[in-house]
Formats: sequence, structure tokens, C-alpha cells
Amino acid sequence: EARNVPVTRNLDVVSFLVDIGTIGDWNMQGLPTDPLSTQNGILVTKSTRYPLLIDPQGQALSWIESKEADNLHTWNGQSLVDIADPKLKDKLEFCMSNGRSLIIVGIEDDIDPMLDPVLEKQIIRKGKKQFITISD
Repeated sequence: EARNVPVTRNLDVVSFLVDIGTIGDWNMQGLPTDPLSTQNGILVTKSTRYPLLIDPQGQALSWIESKEADNLHTWNGQSLVDIADPKLKDKLEFCMSNGRSLIIVGIEDDIDPMLDPVLEKQIIRKGKKQFITISD
């Protein structure tokens, strides 16, 4: 204020970033109703990077599975892919080429370097098409 910069007092960041209807939808999809969960929901849905969630109670996983249910592919009845899955690369390529969501679980201390180009959004544009090179 001393430098004539406009300031909004008592700004509620949650209501600024997302409307009450969206929060209600998230709650119906299984996101807990506490303020921290709502803030985490905002981070997951509004961030430009892919979320890496530490979820000891499984609440976030349940919410994301419910939220992405229509866009998740299933393999042998399973919609989650373990980081140690020998066909992880094939499943990742399938989901990326078909615009599907992929939830990878079981990530511990290290993330497979194969995922780096995806996580870093190393998008290559050739004409009107976009590619991400995934190595072994």
C-alpha cells in the first residue's frame, strides 16, 4: 500500500481459485471436506505439473480414481499401474496416444527415469502434432 500497489485485504485463496460447486463435486467424488483436502484438490487440479501425492490413508487415490473414472483405462480389471509393472512403458504410451489418464502407484524414493520426459513435459512439436519421446 505504501508503494501504491493494489491490495485485496482478507482474500480467501480457496474461493478465488475455485467455486463452491466444484468443491461440492470433489466432495461427492470422495475428497474429504476439510480445508486442507480442498487446498490439496486445488493444487492437484490447477497446477501445471503432475502431482506426486504422499497418501498414507489412500484418500487422495480414491478421489482421483473417482474423478478420473471415465478417462481411466483398465488392464485386467485394474485401473492402477504399479511403478514396477514390466509393461509400464507400453501402458504409458497407450494412455498418452489415446488421451487417457494413468495413475502410477508404488513410487518410493526414486522415480523411473523413463518418466522424466513426461513429468518435465518435454513436448516436441512437428507440424500440428505433439510428441514426447519415452526411452527405455
